[in-house]
Amino acid sequence: MPQTDGKLLMIPGPCEFHEDVLKIVGSASPSHVAPSFEHYGGENPTDNYDPQLYRGIWSNPCTGQPFVIAGSGSLGWDFVSANLLEPGEKALVCNTGYFSDSWATCIKAYRGQVVNLQMPVGDCVDPAMLEAALKKEKYKIICLTQVDTSTGVKNDIKGLAAICKKIQPDALITVDGVCAFAAEELCFDDWGVDAALTGSQKALGVPPGLMAYEERKASYFATPAVTLVRGLYVACKKMLDIGMDKVFDLHLKNSLAFKAAMYSMGLTLVANEKK
Repeated sequence: MPQTDGKLLMIPGPCEFHEDVLKIVGSASPSHVAPSFEHYGGENPTDNYDPQLYRGIWSNPCTGQPFVIAGSGSLGWDFVSANLLEPGEKALVCNTGYFSDSWATCIKAYRGQVVNLQMPVGDCVDPAMLEAALKKEKYKIICLTQVDTSTGVKNDIKGLAAICKKIQPDALITVDGVCAFAAEELCFDDWGVDAALTGSQKALGVPPGLMAYEERKASYFATPAVTLVRGLYVACKKMLDIGMDKVFDLHLKNSLAFKAAMYSMGLTLVANEKK
C-alpha cells in the first residue's frame, strides 16, 4: 500500500506498512504496565492472548524465548556478543556482505576473537569452505546471515546449520535475519538454530525502532516502545491469519517477478545465483 503522499517506498526497510499497523501505531499510547499492553497490543484485557504469536513467525515448533527490544536490528548483534560469548572466545563469521563485517566489528567490541570466512561479493556461503573452517579450529559461536541487505545474497541456513552441528555440535549457531525473517522460512528448532535476531522494519512490516511481557505480567526495567510493540502484534497476527506458507509464497512470486523485470532491462544483480 503506497504511503499517503502517493510515493511508493521501495527500499529493503523501512517498507510499506499495512493501514491497520499504522492505525494502532498512531493511536493513543497506553501505559506500559496497563492490562491491555500485557496482551501484546490487545485492545482490552479480555482479548485472547496467544503466547505462540511471535514464535509462529519463525516457523513452529519454536521453543526459543522471544524478546522484543527497543532498538535497531543491529542491537541483536550486541545481544549475541554480550550473552553468548566470553572475552577471548572465538566466533566464526560467515561473511557475505557489509552487515557481516559490521557483526564482526560488534563481536570485537566485546573482546571476542573473530575468524572471518569471507565469500566473494555476490556468493553465498560455500559449504565446503565452512566445513574446512570448522575442522581447522573450535568456535563458541557461528554467525550466519540469512540474507545480507547489502548484496541480496540468501544463504541456506538449514544446510549450513547441519554442517555446523555435525562437525561442532557444541558451537552455538546464530542467525542474522533482519532482511529475511517473515519473508524467508526459518525453522528455529528443526534446523538447530540457537539464537536469531531481526528488526521490525523489513518483512515484519512495522515501523523501525523496536521488552518482553511473555509471562503476561507487568514488570518494569525501562519504558518500552509501547506503540511499536502493539504494531508488531497486529502485523504478526495478520501474517499468521493468512498463513506463513502463503506469505513466503507471495514474497517468492514478487521476487521472481522483480528479477525478471530487471533482467529484461539488461540489468544484473549483485547476487550471483538467479534464485
